[in-house]
Amino acid sequence: MRGSLYVGKTIKIMERRKKTHMTKFEVYHGLKEPYEQRKLPIEKASVDPRNTLNDLTAKEWVKFLKSWFIFDALKSDLEEEKRATEECKQHPATFSPTMISDFILFFTKRGMKVLDPFVGIGSTLVACDRTGRFGYGIDINPKFVDIARKRTTKTQTIILGDASELDKMDLPQMDFCITSPPYWCMLHKIDVNQELRLSKGLATKYSDLPEDLGNVSDYSVFMKKLCSVFDKVYNVLRPKAYLVIITQNIINKDVLVPFAWELALKLSNPPLRFSLKKEKIWCQNHKHLHPFGYPYAWVSNTHHHYCLIFRKE
Repeated sequence: MRGSLYVGKTIKIMERRKKTHMTKFEVYHGLKEPYEQRKLPIEKASVDPRNTLNDLTAKEWVKFLKSWFIFDALKSDLEEEKRATEECKQHPATFSPTMISDFILFFTKRGMKVLDPFVGIGSTLVACDRTGRFGYGIDINPKFVDIARKRTTKTQTIILGDASELDKMDLPQMDFCITSPPYWCMLHKIDVNQELRLSKGLATKYSDLPEDLGNVSDYSVFMKKLCSVFDKVYNVLRPKAYLVIITQNIINKDVLVPFAWELALKLSNPPLRFSLKKEKIWCQNHKHLHPFGYPYAWVSNTHHHYCLIFRKE
């Protein structure tokens, strides 16, 4: 990473050597000055004193318990990305900080630490800024790390490195983890959405790096590597902390690959250690419908994601 990317703080570089192999992580912070938070106050008379999970009232708590929700891209979030840098649109699968904020508000209290091991262009860290949490994001793509820094304040930490080595990154104990990992190598499949991005000169995959999990072609190898990352996430989470993984089942050569369901089962059964609590289903209502299969067979438009919820117990 170029030194010119950094403003105002010392870059901390951690190196580990094993024989001839060297792993280097570069730790940065956001470039913006911290700003006044707009969300919940730390104390409210109606918050139950027994509530050690979050700062929500009973009414706010109940609203989050519905097992599904509809959320589409917000104009305000898209404008925030554009103000930070036009390069945000080069990420092929972004998420809304507003949606992520809802999860952070439920699963943490203000001032707690939130981890995203596949942080991309930093939406989770933007959500941490908005809600008064300290975010730690990891990404392997230096271009995405640069974008994440432009979107976030100096209270957020962005690590340029491989999430598979997060156990070597000297991370503090985390209170919550929320992330959306690669959906195997599905971004390599050129569908109608990818064709549209190509026509606009936009990237269609996360990177060309061989270490990028989105470039692993063998599904069993991909799953093994991904589960290893989350096993390391388990180790840095405090007891009773939650993990939320946003993902989908996927179609590969007309065959359904139950990726979301398989991941849920693998992470919650030995030798892995998470407890699977439930899922929230995120529905998208404003995506275009395409006449897949017409007039011969039923082929659905996938307009939902699984938000798998695990706990360290």
